[in-house]
Amino acid sequence: MISVYKHPYERLDIFLNEYQSRLEQALAAIEVIKKSDLASDEFSQALADLHVCATVIEPYSEGLVEAIDQFSEDSPE
Repeated sequence: MISVYKHPYERLDIFLNEYQSRLEQALAAIEVIKKSDLASDEFSQALADLHVCATVIEPYSEGLVEAIDQFSEDSPE
């Protein structure tokens, strides 16, 4: 399915919202990792959460870069 956006910002906004949500989760996990005992369940869970976030963020990063590039190319200077 090919999505058609009315404005390049529309695509960018979609990626920003998804990216921000996962990035906030990743940052929260990082804080727990930094403050937790390495042998704790809390540390293990935060590490697992960070792994999931990183896995999800990676393709969104690529899409976000493409959306930024498209927005920059289509924006009047």
